[in-house]
This record gives sequence, C-alpha cells and structure tokens, in this order.
Amino acid sequence: MTDSEQQLQALALSVGQARQSAGCATVPAAATMLDIPNLGDEARQGDCLVSMLASGSKGNAAFFQCGNTRVLIDAGISCRRIENGLKRYGCTLNELDAVFITHEHTDHVNGLATLLKRTHMPVYTTLETWQAIGRKVEDFTERFVRLPRRLVLKDLQVEPFSISHDAARPVGYTLYHGNCKMTLATDLGFVSPEVMQAASYADILVLEANHDEEMLKNGPYPYRLQQRILGARGHLSNTAAAKLLAAIPSKGMMRVLLAHRSEKNNTPALSLHTVRSVLSRSGKVVGQDIVLRLACQHGQVRFQDGGNT
Repeated sequence: MTDSEQQLQALALSVGQARQSAGCATVPAAATMLDIPNLGDEARQGDCLVSMLASGSKGNAAFFQCGNTRVLIDAGISCRRIENGLKRYGCTLNELDAVFITHEHTDHVNGLATLLKRTHMPVYTTLETWQAIGRKVEDFTERFVRLPRRLVLKDLQVEPFSISHDAARPVGYTLYHGNCKMTLATDLGFVSPEVMQAASYADILVLEANHDEEMLKNGPYPYRLQQRILGARGHLSNTAAAKLLAAIPSKGMMRVLLAHRSEKNNTPALSLHTVRSVLSRSGKVVGQDIVLRLACQHGQVRFQDGGNT
C-alpha cells in the first residue's frame, strides 16, 4: 500500500468517527478505501479532457483541452503549479488560448497576475469580477475581455451562466466542442434553474460537493462562518449535489468530478457515500449512469477500482 493509499484509508476510516461525533448515522463499514473509485482529477469524452489541477478552499484551477483549444478556468494556485499540471498533458503556458475566471475570491485568482505576466493570453470574466480583483491585475487591463452571453474561441463555444455566491458577479461555465458538453459549477449557494440547465445533458460535469452539513454544524468553524457556508450565497453540500445529479436528465453515461471539497467539513468517502446513496434511491446506478470521481486539492493523487476507471 502506497503512502497515498494509506492516507485514503485513514480518511475513509475516519468517516464513522466524524459521523458519530456529529450525531448522525455512521457510514457502513463497507465504505472504505475500495469505495473510492478515483480520488483524482480528470475526465475524458472523445477528444475532450477536463482536468482539475487543484480543487478546494486553498486553490482552484481547471484545464480544458478540446481538439486544438486549451483553456483554464480559474487560476487560484501558483503559476508554477499550473505549469507543472499542464506538463502532464504536453501543454505549456504559452499554448493556453485563454483563462476564464468564475469570481474574484483568492482561491480562484491567486496565481492570475503571474500567469498573465508570463503569457499573452486574454482573461475572460464579468466586469464586476474584474473590478473586484482590483490592484492585482491593474497592469493587465488590456488583456481583460468582458464576458458576452456566448463566445466562440477556436473550436470551443463557451456560455457563462449566473450562480449564487458571495462575490461581485460570479459565473459558472458551459463549454461545447462538437457533440460534447462540459459544465463547471462550483461555489454555489443553491441550485438555481440556470445551474440545472447548465448541468443537464452534460457529458462531463464538474460539480461542487463542499461539505457534509452535520460535520459543518458540529465542526470547528464559528457560527457566523457556518451560516455563510450554509446560506444561499455559500457552498453546495454533498446532499444538495447528489439531489442535483439525481434530478438532471442525461444523454448517456455522465462523467462527474465532485469538486471544491472542504478539508475540515467533509471527507472523500463521506461525499461519495452520500452521493451514491441519493443516486441509488433515485434509480441511477454509479458506474452505469454516472461515473463519479473526486477532485482533490493537489490534483495528482490517483486511486481507482475495477468498477469506475
């Protein structure tokens, strides 16, 4: 057993204790490391790749490669980490066609200024978000492109959609390449009709599963922060994410990356167990209707079982 697998085993075995201390039902003993099909970072459909270079409260960056088009969504980690993540796919910083920003919070823009300094690519976001980022990017105003309702970038079509979060004017993104639909929807206070529409019929869906509500309510965060996370402009819980997946229509097997997981108010095994339970009750089968993967903060820890590779 590798160090990474040992770490996953410890995380999975801690779920029962977390559940018990939170005053809720424990995860069955079977919900061990083997229930985690892929604590990883990527999903593929045809010639489309979505890779979470990092996902979590410490930094977020997603890489999309479709045909000859390569873009980032968010740059919340260091430029060096982005560069190293791209190397896995034979891509350099200068081969990126654009960066899209969801909102101005540090965990989504921390590496943006350095990224723009080292490249010549445009940055797409809302005017309100650009203004909220402020002095970090004041030297790159000529690179800012205000988001239209829909844009075409080489062989990608990109459609932003509104989300509810405590930011200036946050958005999620849907990208189309040929018949492939990819949607990124994180930092969601609740599932709005816009989010439902963006997630429906997606081939690849990056969806927030930030916290377990009982762990959050009984965890170390002060009450005010708990209420912010639980509120309509906060973050999406495991259960809310699962209900969305159970409700949306699909055109075949949907590949789902559960993302933006809290390190203090969630665990990999707990988020997977919750989503699986809700999907099972809805009649959807994990590994048949939906392939689940768990994006992580460092984006390179891989673990698979035979059922969901």
